[in-house]
Amino acid sequence: MMEMVTQQAVQAYQLSDQIGHLLDACSSDDDEQLTCQRWLRDASVKRHIYRQLYGDLLTQAPSRLRCLDVGGGLTALTGQLAARHDYTLIDLFAHDDEPGLARLRNKAPFTAHIGDWYETPVEGGYDVVIANDVFANVDQRLELFIRRFLPITRRLRLSLTFYPEARFYRTKRVDSSELLCMLAWDGVQTARVLSAFADRIAQCDLAVFERPPASCYANGRQVCLVELCGDLAKA
Repeated sequence: MMEMVTQQAVQAYQLSDQIGHLLDACSSDDDEQLTCQRWLRDASVKRHIYRQLYGDLLTQAPSRLRCLDVGGGLTALTGQLAARHDYTLIDLFAHDDEPGLARLRNKAPFTAHIGDWYETPVEGGYDVVIANDVFANVDQRLELFIRRFLPITRRLRLSLTFYPEARFYRTKRVDSSELLCMLAWDGVQTARVLSAFADRIAQCDLAVFERPPASCYANGRQVCLVELCGDLAKA
């Protein structure tokens, strides 16, 4: 699967707003204070993307699956995923605190690792691994991530952000005082990495990165949703 997020798709999603209704049904007042939940509430495009990546796990999955969510953050839907599946979350938790994590885990136990996915040991196999809004803007190690997790999952689902026009950020290393300038990825860089895994993507069309649709975002960002077939699907 390879799908660009378009204004038309978001408008069609708004007719039902499945994720918005699920949030209404399962959220407490405490949940509404979670940063990632506020982001979902505030942007229909984020709810559309969430539905595409997680929707079947929340409403259609026939049995408990082993799910690994990398950088998924905390929302009321985290608890719903944990209640329905064997759910593991790896996150730096830069936006929400450990008490919020503990509260959600008390409702529906799940495994949580606070830290970098690259340094977190993972064992066994997964039915699905998801990384939503992580690559390649927040984390530029996209190829390393794909190569690490394809061997241990059946499906790898990603939302990939890129910018058709140059966009950069001034940053500071957390392990020194060095100042850096980080250039956000464009479509050419994103397509180059995915080209090595084109045989893992159904209906792969890398040309979409050269001719993206009108952006759904004020800053011009583009988002492509991709599902790759993991090694365990071939076993």
